[in-house]
Amino acid sequence: MKRIAAVIALVLVASSADLAAQTFPSRTITLVNPYAAGGPADLLARTVAEGMSAAFGQPVIVENRVGAGTAIAAAYVARAQPDGYTLFIGGSPSHIITPAIAKSARFDGIKDFSFIAMVGNVPNVLAVPSQRPYGSVAELVAAARAANGSMNFASVGQGSLPQLLGLRLQQAGGFRLVHVPYGGAAPASVDLLAGRIDLAFLNLPPLLPHIRDGKLRGLAIANEARSASLPHVATMAELGFAGFELSTWFGISAPAGTPRAVVDKLAATIAEVLKSPAARDRISNAGAEVFSKGPDDYAAYVRQDETRLLPLIESAGLREN
Repeated sequence: MKRIAAVIALVLVASSADLAAQTFPSRTITLVNPYAAGGPADLLARTVAEGMSAAFGQPVIVENRVGAGTAIAAAYVARAQPDGYTLFIGGSPSHIITPAIAKSARFDGIKDFSFIAMVGNVPNVLAVPSQRPYGSVAELVAAARAANGSMNFASVGQGSLPQLLGLRLQQAGGFRLVHVPYGGAAPASVDLLAGRIDLAFLNLPPLLPHIRDGKLRGLAIANEARSASLPHVATMAELGFAGFELSTWFGISAPAGTPRAVVDKLAATIAEVLKSPAARDRISNAGAEVFSKGPDDYAAYVRQDETRLLPLIESAGLREN
């Protein structure tokens, strides 16, 4: 009798999940963005939200919850009801870096989320002010070695990908740089343009117009492949520097325990949105790239990225004591 009761319970749970997926969504979905409006994450979030809203016939709103290195938004979503109505757009800072370095983080970046779909990739570019004499990564490395620790580099905050890339460059080149953290890409870009910063690995979109008009010089792309927006700029790997394939990727997730049928329905809808020429053009015109993966591939990608980032975090001594 116990076995029969257990089987009946499993059937009822499965039926309930299937019914939830069939009727989902029946109300507004909130897509939480841990970054400020106007950045690459916001562009991707709003592009996906608009397409999902049209497909579902229900509002999908983007809510910006900024602060604590993405931890405020991530912890909020991790504690939300796992019903598919509260979603999160995150990347390596949310799912890997912040949980690894911040003792105060109140969430596990992998265990507390159901991964739904990867949506975009934003290459990071190694850029220098155009008034600097170095025109290649090799010349930059030579100048940094000769400067004996007096050159600096910008990041968008402690534990950010731009900081990890700067640390990786120091390891590869055998020199030291002064780290100057900023509250975002915008103020870092301003000082880079003004020549107060010697170099930076930053997201391509905000730097792209300045590289195109010659105010900044793009020396290399920190990505697995060249950017379609700057096809003449080689990757770090092409230039002989391994271990710089740390692009800024973004994906949509939900709280852990979200029914798989709901996850699959969301993933299928997002995949269709990303096939739209209008969505693809909107993303590529901003210097980003469509990077579409389903639930299982997305989860595997996060774990793969974790194996690349944790050694850098450890070697840099970034974990809070």
